[in-house]
Amino acid sequence: MTKRKTSFLRILCILAVFLLDLALVWKLFRYLNFPIYLLIPAAFLLFLLVMYLVTRYLAARNRKSSGEGSVPKVPGTACRAGIGCAILSCFLSAAFVVGRAIDSQKRIFSPANFLSWFAIAAAFFLAFLWITDELLRHPPIRLKPKQLCGQPKQLWILFSIFFFLSWLPCLFLYYPGSVSPDSLACIVRAIGKARLSNQQPVLYTLMMRPFLLASLSTGGGLTSGVALFLAVQTAAMAVTLGYLPYWLAKKQYPVWTLVLTAIYFILNPVFPMYSSTMWKDIPFGGLILLYVLNVWDIVESRGEWLKSRTNLIWFVLLNFLISFMRNNGYYIIAVTLIVLMIVLRRDWKRLVPCFLAVLVAVPVIQGPVYDACGVEQSPFAESVAIPLQQIGYTVAHNGTLTPAQADFLNQLLPLEEMKKAYTPHSANNIKFHKDFNSGFLDTHKIEFLKVWAEMLGPNFKSYCRAYGMQTIGYWHPGIRNWVLYNGIGKGYGAEKLGLFMSDPLHAASNRAVISKAFSLLQNFLPTFSVVNTGCLFWLTVFAAFLLAVRRKGRFVIALLPLFVLWGTLMIATPVFCEFRYMFGFATSIPAVLLAAFPEKNPDIPVVPAD
Repeated sequence: MTKRKTSFLRILCILAVFLLDLALVWKLFRYLNFPIYLLIPAAFLLFLLVMYLVTRYLAARNRKSSGEGSVPKVPGTACRAGIGCAILSCFLSAAFVVGRAIDSQKRIFSPANFLSWFAIAAAFFLAFLWITDELLRHPPIRLKPKQLCGQPKQLWILFSIFFFLSWLPCLFLYYPGSVSPDSLACIVRAIGKARLSNQQPVLYTLMMRPFLLASLSTGGGLTSGVALFLAVQTAAMAVTLGYLPYWLAKKQYPVWTLVLTAIYFILNPVFPMYSSTMWKDIPFGGLILLYVLNVWDIVESRGEWLKSRTNLIWFVLLNFLISFMRNNGYYIIAVTLIVLMIVLRRDWKRLVPCFLAVLVAVPVIQGPVYDACGVEQSPFAESVAIPLQQIGYTVAHNGTLTPAQADFLNQLLPLEEMKKAYTPHSANNIKFHKDFNSGFLDTHKIEFLKVWAEMLGPNFKSYCRAYGMQTIGYWHPGIRNWVLYNGIGKGYGAEKLGLFMSDPLHAASNRAVISKAFSLLQNFLPTFSVVNTGCLFWLTVFAAFLLAVRRKGRFVIALLPLFVLWGTLMIATPVFCEFRYMFGFATSIPAVLLAAFPEKNPDIPVVPAD
């Protein structure tokens, strides 16, 4: 072939690549409603990215064939990264396309959706491939000995104080803090106006009790007691999140990573607002961060970290705290402990008794012990929100029911009322309906599950769509919902208990500033935002992917608590998108991302945090 023909073919190939990129970007812009004037620049940037990746691949291939240096490892890593990027891109693209179709009540499987899926998957594949290539060749974090690492405990104290002082103004701005209907359910139980119930975890209610009762007994009223409790909660969260910079310093992370972590915790309005909000999800999110870091230490040291008696006692205590702070906490620690027992088989004789003691003690306490103490169990409806939604969707859309199934469901909630009550994104309208027979459901659990299973086959498509709409916020990055609860809501009974907001700083006008700042944060990058539950999940998946590509797959075990937390929501979430349920992802995401990137100097010994 002549040189002229070779040049002509090369030009044709380049032109074909550019036209393909243009078509890809056009489809992507149409799907995402991006401005059309950015089409050509975006296509050109994509073209440059494709050409760069092709050049990189050809260069690596040529070096391998010529036997230069230590390059033979590169193609294997590149192949592994390419396959991983392809799989990750396909799933993420499916989340976008399927989620959008479900949210807009349109057909999921259509030629237009397939083209959209292909366009988004191709764009993500190229982006992930480029990011992965750059991170493998130029790790952004190189761990080296630092003088700073000689005083990490002082850093823990300093960061904790810094966080506390930065967050405290929010408590006074919304004095006595943020109290929602869920908070009131805890308050009335804490002060003895209602029987203790595990629907609102008993541990959190008992933590509130001394503050509220002390304030009532001294004439301070509930308002002062709530303010005091939330001040202590703010301090506890500051100490908990302040542990992360300490942990990073112990691992010889550079100073700038500690600074970025502090900026994230201070400037993200979620943390100052949540620290002064009376929700059990807040301390639970802090405990999840500690759990992720401790499991990382255990995996990194191959179990040596647990040989310290202090560390083992603390880790067992942490498992109990997570189990009793939220009702899905037990599933998180159960899966994690079982995996750790398998991974750390050589230490079975020492670890298995401790871990099994936790796994057995928690259900015993939450079952027979709670019953003996007169604690009400959480209603069965709380754990079957998704089946209720699937049945509700089927009834609302005149799905297939046998007469026996209809008779059973009528005893739970009259079918006409269920049709009116059903909403796509929350089971609360059904399970909190005035005619909903919760007692009947509690005494007919097996029969309910049997009816639900029998309806699955004839109403499979309805079940799938109902499930998608009920869980969409946890896997589709384009979905948002309210995040913050500002102050004390009206009309929920707070006034009857003597709870009122006040303005000790005379700065009530600044409440609008916080709302505006948070709205900007949420809307600036609505799909890729640190206050988007779907985005937090996919960032964690990407971190796990990076660990696997870098042959550090065993560290994915440290992310297991987060994935199990997500899994429990996918099984039993009562609401389609609730940020506080995923707050553990928000507290852990700096650690998750930073831990996935660094390149360790082989001369640095492993020093797990205490």
